[in-house]
Amino acid sequence: MTETPDGSSGIISVDFQHILFLKCNTSESQSILVHTREGVYYIMGPLRYWVSALNSTGCHFSIINRGTAVNIDNVSRLDRAFRAAYFNLMNAPKSLTCTIALHRYRFVEKELLRINPNIIMS
Repeated sequence: MTETPDGSSGIISVDFQHILFLKCNTSESQSILVHTREGVYYIMGPLRYWVSALNSTGCHFSIINRGTAVNIDNVSRLDRAFRAAYFNLMNAPKSLTCTIALHRYRFVEKELLRINPNIIMS
């Protein structure tokens, strides 16, 4: 991963468990934004490739809409009314949110409940 879109900051290592979600970068078609509690990083390649690679290493990523995949292990709350996944951040006034596509919601909810039966549902 890099800290800059063009890679000029060099490559850094980020623990997979710290990744909250992956989101396709709309300003650069080839890159993906990697959101963590510490900040946002960049990787290159297709979203489905990274979800497959991360899940093959024991992670639990799920594609929730066309351009976003969440790390199921880091979802702190699921909102049924707004079809949204929330991630609590330490020392932050509010949490990060990802909207889940209508046709993917039930699958994501089932995955969350399987991995974390005590997840907060609202």
